[in-house]
Amino acid sequence: MKTRLPLFASLLLTLALATNAFALAGNLDTPGLAFPKDFPETVRTSMTDALTHTNCTFLGGRFVNSYTSLNYRGETVALNLFMEGLVKSPGTILSVRFQTASVPSDRDWMVTHDADAPHKLTVHINLKSFRINLEKLVIPESKGPALPESK
Repeated sequence: MKTRLPLFASLLLTLALATNAFALAGNLDTPGLAFPKDFPETVRTSMTDALTHTNCTFLGGRFVNSYTSLNYRGETVALNLFMEGLVKSPGTILSVRFQTASVPSDRDWMVTHDADAPHKLTVHINLKSFRINLEKLVIPESKGPALPESK
């Protein structure tokens, strides 16, 4: 009996840890994001429309649980229009990052999104891209929170 209890406890612990290790993951052939069930349909549609902008080429994507990354190829004008479309979605928070390390040569930019923060998107721009001209890059205007009323 004394040897069975530690063995049973070890087996139970192993099973508990193994179930947490499994993740839902896969490749994406069309642009899409994961959203919480209560996320507004109008915002979901607006974001999805912006992700399928016709001036750029979707190269594929990947998701792991609630995290999504989408890869694109396009010229500077296409990137400018793409980001402009994203910020038109109500409540969207857009971050822009610049990358040089470990970027596939055919990818000009990548969008990342986490369903745990569904209004936040990050565009990662490949600084080594020959299709992106930084002098013509326009990061879209965004608004901060409203000022408190003065008394």
